[in-house]
Amino acid sequence: MAAPMNGDGKELALSVPTKYGQQVRNSLQTIGLYDSSRRSKSAEDGHVVLPVLDLGQNLEQKLRDAMLLENPVDWKIVQIQLPASKKNQIISPYQQIVSAIDKFLRDHGGAELMEDLRSDIPRRWERHGDLVMIDACFQNPFWRQYGDDIWRLISEVLSCDRLAQKGSIASNGYRTPSVRLLLGQDGWVEHVDNGIRYTYDVTKCMFSAGNVTEKLRVSRFHCENETVVDLYAGIGYFTLPYLVHARADRLHACEWNPDAVEALRKNLRLNGVEDRCVVHFGDNRQLCPKDVADRVNLGLIPSSEPGWETACAALKRCSGGILHIHGNVETGKTTPKSCNNCDESENVKCLNNRTENEIDSMKVSERNLTNSADTCSSNSSKCSDLSAKTQPNSTKEIWGDWSLGVSSKIRVILERLHTPHIWQTKVLHIEHVKSYAPHIDHLVVDIECRPVPG
Repeated sequence: MAAPMNGDGKELALSVPTKYGQQVRNSLQTIGLYDSSRRSKSAEDGHVVLPVLDLGQNLEQKLRDAMLLENPVDWKIVQIQLPASKKNQIISPYQQIVSAIDKFLRDHGGAELMEDLRSDIPRRWERHGDLVMIDACFQNPFWRQYGDDIWRLISEVLSCDRLAQKGSIASNGYRTPSVRLLLGQDGWVEHVDNGIRYTYDVTKCMFSAGNVTEKLRVSRFHCENETVVDLYAGIGYFTLPYLVHARADRLHACEWNPDAVEALRKNLRLNGVEDRCVVHFGDNRQLCPKDVADRVNLGLIPSSEPGWETACAALKRCSGGILHIHGNVETGKTTPKSCNNCDESENVKCLNNRTENEIDSMKVSERNLTNSADTCSSNSSKCSDLSAKTQPNSTKEIWGDWSLGVSSKIRVILERLHTPHIWQTKVLHIEHVKSYAPHIDHLVVDIECRPVPG
């Protein structure tokens, strides 16, 4: 508790000889009497004044017992105004908002900021230039009587011109954010990420900041002379890294959300790459070009499986290419992986015939992992060459199982689309993008797909 002030604004303190200052301070801290909200001060008489708490009746005896000074006459209790400690001078933005609202309410009718109202004030927000987006808050009907006054108050404290409030993501197939503009004319913002400019309307589109590691990885690709298909382009999260940094020769961007397409076209112009990108507005299953791609990006979670056949059809028939397949993988439970080279009765045998080396050789990790392990080869009639292994017992083995299962399914799709040609698929890399609690990992598996000559 803080030391009480007298009518002059002065607080309780202890004056001791300077040579005992540190000793007494340590003692006061030990018994909980030191007031850390104020700073100590040197006095002109060779003493130092230390701030203390508690004005209880036993204070003097507590101080005497704690200090053990050579001459007790050399110390005395005083009342003095001491400067606030540096730590106490730092007021968080949240505290500033609470103080400003508290003052506002008192100035407009004397309403008291009770705990239920205080808990309805935002503690977190996102800043997008001159727009600040606060978390869901101010749900109490009490706030409605003040209209926009509260929003203007918060914008003043946070030094922003526009204010928005976010809610949940709409389940409308577009993943439209539920964002309400509280102050300002529009929700368009600009964000710079890895040298790429993104503009979008926060009330209509999302910016996936959590995918930064994958966007950086894509930026390191060498896609010169390549044609890329981005099956779920959005506002250009991956489209732009492919064009700006990976230098893709041509990119086909598929997107069916009209608001995202508007932002995508603006972003292509902002970054000067619109001449190398063709935007396909609509359902990618109907509009995505076929037999054109050297690589296809499938950046949809929790699963991009609905687009696997479209992606396979987009690959060049004569040379194939690479698929970058996103997906959320549960690591809390395991599911036996089937092999499409075996019939149903042999799938269990195939799972039980796996080796430690199969997973290890894939070099699964959370960052820049390369090298690969072949999946069950398309010209193999059995998987008997895989040696003993039961269900996976580590997270990375689960990642490996998922990746091998995806690779096997992709090969089946390719051979169905291009009958009678035989295809091989290979897991090149597994990227861990981020984790969701509990036990859900966002992964990207790179799968090389090639037709077998002959």
